[in-house]
Amino acid sequence: MRIVGSVLLAIAATLAGLFGGFMLGLSGLTVAGPGLMVIEYSDSDDAERAIGIGMGVFALLVWLVLLLFAALVGLGGEQPMRARRATVWIVVGLSAVMVLGLLTAVLATPPPISEYPLPEWNRA
Repeated sequence: MRIVGSVLLAIAATLAGLFGGFMLGLSGLTVAGPGLMVIEYSDSDDAERAIGIGMGVFALLVWLVLLLFAALVGLGGEQPMRARRATVWIVVGLSAVMVLGLLTAVLATPPPISEYPLPEWNRA
């Protein structure tokens, strides 16, 4: 029963983490430019971007808490067996790899070329 509860919590955590990563990507947050920056898209305003970043950060915090609960539920009880420990760590590891991989891909997206200022000698 603990394995099923742990797996269900990890699935819920993964969905929350993926939602958070997608929200950060849709709001245009990137570290690929000169430092941490928000890509300015023409069809959104500052309030929409701020809400998207806030929702993304909140969803990532929910992911961390649910993943912690999944590990605690799966590893709780009297001396968990090896199969239960292995299942819990595999599920928690898969969730972490999926969410952190998505965050790496999203945050590594470079802004469009027009975001970088051209040097004086290259301006037309």
